[in-house]
Amino acid sequence: MKWFILVVIMGIHSDGTQDTYVFTKPVLPTLEDCQKYVYENSSVIRNDILIEFEGRPIEKVFCIEEKKLEQFFKITTGNGISA
Repeated sequence: MKWFILVVIMGIHSDGTQDTYVFTKPVLPTLEDCQKYVYENSSVIRNDILIEFEGRPIEKVFCIEEKKLEQFFKITTGNGISA
């Protein structure tokens, strides 16, 4: 399995959505490796997000498996949702 780092940015837009950011590098082989990477590189992750989102801080950080990430994108983009 492939694991990615998913970051939820602090603050909610007027439509109720929140900004998210996915680190595509590194791709990690296990949940434990992902968690270890986040722990050991938390300051780098935080600084990258502060730069990318103009000072807005991180609300939450998740390690997410590739298939769950694909499902997340389908839901958030409206693809695959039937009314």
